[in-house]
This record gives sequence, structure tokens and C-alpha cells, in this order.
Amino acid sequence: MAALYTVGHGARGTEELLALLRDAAIERLVDVRAMPRSRRHPHFGYGPLGARLAAAGIRYDWRGEALGGLRKGSDDRRHPALAEPAFRAFAEHMESAAFRAAAEDLAEYAARETLCLMCAERDPRRCHRSLIADWMTVRGHRVVHLLAAGEQRPHVLSDAVRVDDGQLRYVGGTPQRELF
Repeated sequence: MAALYTVGHGARGTEELLALLRDAAIERLVDVRAMPRSRRHPHFGYGPLGARLAAAGIRYDWRGEALGGLRKGSDDRRHPALAEPAFRAFAEHMESAAFRAAAEDLAEYAARETLCLMCAERDPRRCHRSLIADWMTVRGHRVVHLLAAGEQRPHVLSDAVRVDDGQLRYVGGTPQRELF
């Protein structure tokens, strides 16, 4: 099975991001930011980024409605191993039909082309895309994080994950998803 990649744009320049994508032979970039723009880095707004990717022969696909972070969670504690409330809220969102449908679409795309998920945070451990990577890994996909030129890291499933009736629960192991 082909790998599914992830990357965070961080404060990189467009050319640095494109070099990472070219090195991994990425054909489609799936933007999983809830809001596909950046005041600090306007070149990563959906318009400029989409145009630059198209010029490089890479398809741009924004999926922030179904796969973006910045979710509001309930007060329940279904995911107690996630210390950060935003990650708990995203883990709750991963239980929704909208998330499942979008994630299944990703799996279908990944079977046909080399796919990379992009968010803003450079370190995948500090980003909701690591939770998406957990979901994909549990379903048998190989996920690789693009970190820097020549530096890739295979995704390692969080030891906090338990699968309960097809749903991921972050309940055991060592809490690994702390932002601060």
C-alpha cells in the first residue's frame, strides 16, 4: 500500500514546501486547515497556494469543513489521554459521519495517487493531523510525516489509542498530545 503523507507549512517559504512535496512525488495536497489562509504567511492562503501548486502540477484540495481542526467539544471525557481540549474536541469530531466520509475519501484518493495532508503546524505531534494519521493507521494505511528536506518520519500510532466498535478512543498509555 502506498504511503499517505502529511506536512505542516509553518513559516517555510513556498519553494521549500514545494521541494518537500516534489521529493515525495506528491500528486495531490489535501489542505486540512479549518480556515485555509494565513495572515502571517499569505502565500499559504488557498488562492496563492492553489495557484502555485497547480503551476507545479500538484492538485490542491481543501477539506477543512470535514477534516479541519478548531472544533468545539463537549465536556465528556471520552478521550482522557488527550490533555489539550482542542485535540479532545477533534477526537470527538472523528466519531462523526462527516469525518468518516471525508477520511474514507482520503483513503480512496491515496489508493490512486500520492497524497499529502497539510496543516499549519510544522510538528505533527502538535497538530490535529496526527489524529487523522492515527485514524488512517488503524485502518491499515502507512502514514509518513514530511518534516524537512531529507527528513521524513513514519507515523507511530499513539499508545493512548484504543479501538472501540470502530471508533478511536484516547484512553490509555501515556498522554502524548499536549500542546503546552
